[in-house]
Amino acid sequence: MPSAADRRRARPAAPSARPGRGATRLVQIPWRGWMQVLRRAGREMASDQIGLIAGGCAFWATLSLFPALSMLISLYGLVFDPVTVEPQLETVRRLLPAPAFELIAARVQALVSRGSATLGISLFLSTAFALWTASTGTKSLLSALNIVFRQEEQRGFLRFQAGGLAMTLGAILSAILGLAILVVLPAVISFVGLSAHASGLLRLGSLAVMLVYVLVALSLLYRYGPSGPPRKVQWVTAGSLVATILWLLASALFSFYVQHLARYDATYGPLGTVAGIMMWLWVSAYVVLLGASLNAELEAQTRPAPPPGG
Repeated sequence: MPSAADRRRARPAAPSARPGRGATRLVQIPWRGWMQVLRRAGREMASDQIGLIAGGCAFWATLSLFPALSMLISLYGLVFDPVTVEPQLETVRRLLPAPAFELIAARVQALVSRGSATLGISLFLSTAFALWTASTGTKSLLSALNIVFRQEEQRGFLRFQAGGLAMTLGAILSAILGLAILVVLPAVISFVGLSAHASGLLRLGSLAVMLVYVLVALSLLYRYGPSGPPRKVQWVTAGSLVATILWLLASALFSFYVQHLARYDATYGPLGTVAGIMMWLWVSAYVVLLGASLNAELEAQTRPAPPPGG
């Protein structure tokens, strides 16, 4: 029985069988080409290997979640009042399943209760360790992207580690900026004196901004995450847009499943919340890898034919 690597090597078809070969934009790919891309991406995502990779990403993401939260609150508390973080969690509640929100909210409440002075000391004592631990999830995702894009890791050890740390720090700083915007928004609404309808629309707009943030973050991850030269923007856009939409739908369906069908607390007892958040992280990682697989197959579909005799 051929291995997954053998199947990937045997997958490329003759140039004439690749509608859209040499295309430079998504609209230049004919319908037959899109069907080939979707079939190959579907086969890739149905393989056991992708499920195992997503499980590994979920494991490391669970381990790195709380160090990342600790560092986020510590850095945020140096500039802003950390107490202002808790009210803004209500906006995040709409995007996260109940177990994930409850676990994160409880941890944030514990961190905020320490006070700003303690947070400042904590920052200098534990930021380096927390950043290194939090980056394990990022580095596992970078390795997963290499597998999906069928790339050998060409970055040296130090460069790979530095890239994971930089991406983790960038994500945390972006989260701080997002929280700051959410803190400023209610103050602006109160100062301007907007009506309830207008303030509701403005808050809905803040939710849309968060989704745009997810879209941009995925685009940057797909463009610069895999080894090799940066991916072209036109191929990255398709996968990031699909992954953002599917992640939103998957989170909503998982929330419904947890609230009405599954009973993690009855099955796992005190570990029910952790089991729920690990399952949600697995679903999230799977969706991210699905978007990456779509991008990889689009690149393969549109790759120009080699010169004669090449």
